[in-house]
Amino acid sequence: MSLSSRSRLLVWLAVVVLVLGGGALAVRFWLGGYVVRTVLESAGASDVRFQGVRGTPWHLEIEGLSFQVETQAVAARRVTLDRPNWWMASLGAVRVEGLELPVFLDGSDVNPWNWNTYDNAPANGEAVQLPLTTIDLDGHIVVRMASLPDMPIAVKLEGRPKSGTSWIGSLVAEAPGFRLAGSGSLLRAGQELEFQVHSSELDLAVWSPQLQRLVTLPGAPWKLEGKLTAVGEGNVTAKRFASTARVSLRGGRMRVLSRDVSVEGAEADLEFSDLWKYRTKSGELRLAELRVGKLAVRDIQADIGLWGAQTIIVNAARGRALGGTMTVAPFRTRRDQRELLLKLEAIGLDAAQILALAPETPAQVGGRFDAVLPLRIMASGVRFEPGAVTLSPGGPGVIQLNAAAMLRSDAKLDEASTKTLKAVGKDPLRLRLSDLRLDIRSPDLPLGSSARVTFTGEGEDGPVAATLNVNGSIERYLEVLR
Repeated sequence: MSLSSRSRLLVWLAVVVLVLGGGALAVRFWLGGYVVRTVLESAGASDVRFQGVRGTPWHLEIEGLSFQVETQAVAARRVTLDRPNWWMASLGAVRVEGLELPVFLDGSDVNPWNWNTYDNAPANGEAVQLPLTTIDLDGHIVVRMASLPDMPIAVKLEGRPKSGTSWIGSLVAEAPGFRLAGSGSLLRAGQELEFQVHSSELDLAVWSPQLQRLVTLPGAPWKLEGKLTAVGEGNVTAKRFASTARVSLRGGRMRVLSRDVSVEGAEADLEFSDLWKYRTKSGELRLAELRVGKLAVRDIQADIGLWGAQTIIVNAARGRALGGTMTVAPFRTRRDQRELLLKLEAIGLDAAQILALAPETPAQVGGRFDAVLPLRIMASGVRFEPGAVTLSPGGPGVIQLNAAAMLRSDAKLDEASTKTLKAVGKDPLRLRLSDLRLDIRSPDLPLGSSARVTFTGEGEDGPVAATLNVNGSIERYLEVLR
């Protein structure tokens, strides 16, 4: 039976509807994936992959998305795109769930076979149109370093357009021992960024291994405790990074694991005038105690600053030790220096506490002493540079020594002193000192001597004035870290 013209037309329309409908269903998932891949690649992404796409052109859900931006890997469990204007090259309103962004702070992700991928950088000053209308992001930044456990940081990011060429946003990042809250504005079509860090906290005990991988401390490894807090703000363009920050340390405790060196009650306040160049204004460092073996320096206050990532400037430092007060002349040092030269000035040191660090000293001394001692601090220990220790003016001093041993030594004695020592014989000799001076590594010392002791005193049997050279290294008498 032949069909009428009208019937044949209806049949053809049905076929067309079936073909178009089936074709639409067939290309639906392909088209969604094509849009995602095309938009991401136009924004600089590569190796775009996903497990599945479902939805409509104006509402897409991408499962298991991953891609690369230069050398940075990015992955997300689910990305939802609401695209009212689906025909445009835009992702629309983006909601990211389960973000995973690995960050290698020590550079251990460098691909040795593909160095050129680390040289690409965005063109300076070019306007960047973000291929989206809003963004809501929830996921983790994973801090990774070689041979250390991963440290995931939960992040929440929100971004909204403020005008046709600017965006505003907020960021909250949290992890065990870490928290940061900030906001920012992306201006002039991405050519300028203004940011504010409203609050941030870092627990040194939790992040100690990572911090010591980034900043090598002398005598490492250390055990670190305490809390760092900071606020800051800045402005970033293609040609300039201007930022400031205020950083504080409270409850600081530090200990060298391989040696008996520790710090208690550390507090610090620093203001970075240029965060990008690691430059600060003069700040204050306070230590309740710095202990090096048997030597404890307490109530330390220092005026310090940074001039770059390597240089530390100390404008003044003072503290209490050995019964007296100590000050250090201004100096600067670099983190990669292998030795440090300090000019130490001390007033009112207690002789008994000094001798506790040098128990093999052949004489017993009492009283208060002043000192000017340049110290060269090295990994192998401390060396005294040319300096002097003298009896404090107006203070009483005493010395007790073996008279017979003094006569047998190569000490320089006048006639009266020799007579007094012979009169004492084998008994201990106790003198009331009128003067005592220890000259360390003065240029007129004989070869093989490191110091000279000169003293004058009065005993029951008469006066004694003597000059005695210290043969060998004077540092061998110290037992600070032994």
